Amino acid sequence: MGNKYEPTLFPIGKTAEICGVSTRTLRFYEKNGLIRPDRVDKENHYRYYSYDTMRQIQTIRYLLEEGFALSTIREMLRKDDLSILKDHFLFQIAETEEQILFQEQRLASLKAWRSILIEGAHVLEHRDTSVRTRYIEEQPYYSFRHRPQSDEERTEAFLETSYLIRSRTEGRSMMEAVGTFHVLYDSFEKRLDGSIEDITLLQTVFPEAPERDDTLRYGGFTAVTCYHIGPMGNIRETYERMLNWAAEHQLPLQGSCMERQVLDTYSVVSPEKYVTEILLPIAGDPCGKER
Repeated sequence: MGNKYEPTLFPIGKTAEICGVSTRTLRFYEKNGLIRPDRVDKENHYRYYSYDTMRQIQTIRYLLEEGFALSTIREMLRKDDLSILKDHFLFQIAETEEQILFQEQRLASLKAWRSILIEGAHVLEHRDTSVRTRYIEEQPYYSFRHRPQSDEERTEAFLETSYLIRSRTEGRSMMEAVGTFHVLYDSFEKRLDGSIEDITLLQTVFPEAPERDDTLRYGGFTAVTCYHIGPMGNIRETYERMLNWAAEHQLPLQGSCMERQVLDTYSVVSPEKYVTEILLPIAGDPCGKER
């Protein structure tokens, strides 16, 4: 037959050109049982495709772009059953909604991390270590309460690693929580003399994330706050400045403390660039304003 073909049938090259795909793609569709040539030349084994097959090719491309698996598309095309078609679309809608939620969590996590970087960079640039008060909004956190048995278990690295391992074991996505780690101590006095008994690690919960047994609401009070810049080894100096400031301003303290890790090993390499905000809750002043 040479290069001649019927007007309504087109060889694979022309079909690929009209459909905007490669001949390799058409062979792939055929290999996976999605299409069949309308005619195969007995002499040279050339494949020919009709307009109807071309329309089916476009349907396949559409379904692939919508996220359907090849096996699902094959079933949809072969059975030609509207009820099956509707069920597959319903499943794909549910799966897409899950993906949207995941991407929203990822976006929120990225934005939260970037805002932390901006905050930390501002503190470093201006060497902002002034003591002030700040109202801490109440919000939910995932919590991990730990009673350390050694000096190693008192470190932030141990707490964070243990928390993340447990979260992964429980099937929790790291993006269900956003923002910085907060280390909560029941007593700032014991925090400073190294005799602390219990430590609680907190991480902000993503707004749409499900509440769990370890979800803790924290905040709703005014605190004396100050940024500590540099390694954690000399954080006592910042605590002492804050305690002196609170005494000078006659602000009674609850006794607990929180260290919010703005810049740490997750964001910077040098400990000299670490930025930690210390919070000392004020007693009897749940709705105070910044000073």
